[in-house]
Amino acid sequence: MKGIETLVRESGAYVSRRVFSDADIYKNELENVFGRTWQFVAHDTQLPKSGDFLTTFMGEDPVLVIRQEDGSIRAFLNACSHRGPLLCMAEEGNAKSFSCPYHGWVFGADGTLLNVPREGGDGYHHQLDKGQWGLQSIRVESYKGLYFANFDPAAPSLRDYLGDFAWYLDAIFDPLPAGVEFLGGTMRQRLKCNWKIAAENIVADTYHVLAAHAVAVGVCMGDRGMQIGIEVGEKTDVDALGISATIDGHGWNANFDGQGIFGLFKDPAPWLAYVNRQRQRYIEHLGERRAWFVGSSIDGGVFPNFLFVPGFTFRQIHPKGPNECEIAMWTVVERDLPPDLKREMVRFNARMLGTSGMFETDDCANMERIAMTVNATQGSRRDSHYAMGLGRERERSDLPGLIDQRVSDTCFRGYYRRWAEFMQAESWREIPLAPRKLT
Repeated sequence: MKGIETLVRESGAYVSRRVFSDADIYKNELENVFGRTWQFVAHDTQLPKSGDFLTTFMGEDPVLVIRQEDGSIRAFLNACSHRGPLLCMAEEGNAKSFSCPYHGWVFGADGTLLNVPREGGDGYHHQLDKGQWGLQSIRVESYKGLYFANFDPAAPSLRDYLGDFAWYLDAIFDPLPAGVEFLGGTMRQRLKCNWKIAAENIVADTYHVLAAHAVAVGVCMGDRGMQIGIEVGEKTDVDALGISATIDGHGWNANFDGQGIFGLFKDPAPWLAYVNRQRQRYIEHLGERRAWFVGSSIDGGVFPNFLFVPGFTFRQIHPKGPNECEIAMWTVVERDLPPDLKREMVRFNARMLGTSGMFETDDCANMERIAMTVNATQGSRRDSHYAMGLGRERERSDLPGLIDQRVSDTCFRGYYRRWAEFMQAESWREIPLAPRKLT
């Protein structure tokens, strides 16, 4: 798309508010961003048995994800290959086949076309080649139990797409050899705002927490104030202010105290006891530096729309037009966590950043207030400001990516630089990948 350089300026520090409202820009995003990027579609634990399926979206395209008989996971366009009706309307389940509700074409879990009404002499006269009319398969690759899909056959591998950002992801999706699990099903909600407004709230925005959530923080912490999560653990030697790291649009904002995630829990003691018992195991599995991410306050995401605040929410933002989006949300815990703490984490997630959670309602109100102004005539002509810490980000020998202190706009700038690269490029050949430093 032409003219992107006028919308994202000074290395992502100033972004035209048209990118949050313009219908033509949105239409190009569906092709250039969602048609090329690796997008999260499922976790291993969501599809434990052969025939288990779930439905999701890649951009606005509905997608059907199915566990195969051989244990692999495949994804298909959730559309009948005959005339295009939505094939599977259930959000999740288990099935050996899927029947189109319009004309009755039946597809197997492997996407093959199994049965066609009137295939013989009273209809197709045996001239339909069913082998050519199976479901449209989508490329799928996995990393540490996470499955991502990509429409573009020319895209690099998922591992190359993640690059050195995988070093950070391991701290939350592979903290111990047993891994993690998705619990409690999927929560969903719709917002009247552009999908990027909802995504940037988590991929980078530590700055908003005390202003937007002051009342909720006070209710949760009471007399404990803001002590938990501020002081750095004695065994760490990193910045007390935490870090913000950006790699190819992926964002990571974190402290290294090993306990800050639990500051808003009603009783942090059992959680602190658990992570302290496991700390040596984290160190053995992740190394000394990454081990202190576990239990710390973290927010971030994989570009463009898979986001996380460990201990609070894991989510994906699906675009539903230039001024609307749908959010799917999950609770994710370590598999080794005791059952009573797993149950409490599901409840805590719902209370805090669930569809009607104390923090979520604050954020949703602010995101829709942004949408109100960026869609107005004068408001759409202004730039949004992402210049906090501009020029301060640096490469460091001990951490991958461009790094600054946690409360900065480093990850915002990285996110919108990456967005601009995808929007401008004619193909993946024009989209750079940051050099890998880690093996």
